[in-house]
Amino acid sequence: MEVIFGNKKLALVETDEAAHTQLPISVITSCRKKLVLLRAAPDERTLRNWKSFHYEKLSGDREGQRSIRLNDQWRLIFQLDTSSSPPRIIVLEIADYH
Repeated sequence: MEVIFGNKKLALVETDEAAHTQLPISVITSCRKKLVLLRAAPDERTLRNWKSFHYEKLSGDREGQRSIRLNDQWRLIFQLDTSSSPPRIIVLEIADYH
């Protein structure tokens, strides 16, 4: 899948400027690893099958968004655009769920 970032600050996660995101180093490292795996995934079924992702479809105010776990505390929030080929993941937020 193709990965697109919702804003420039989020895109810094994959660069040497990641410290400017003010995220913990462990979260940045985990996010980079998960982004590599997301790019390798051919479709949404693959995301569901990788149990370590703890892949979830969100509801309520976040209807239409999905999330995967970066660690016990942080999640990567994104939208899935299946209308394109290959499908696109639009990263919206890295959220502290606690």
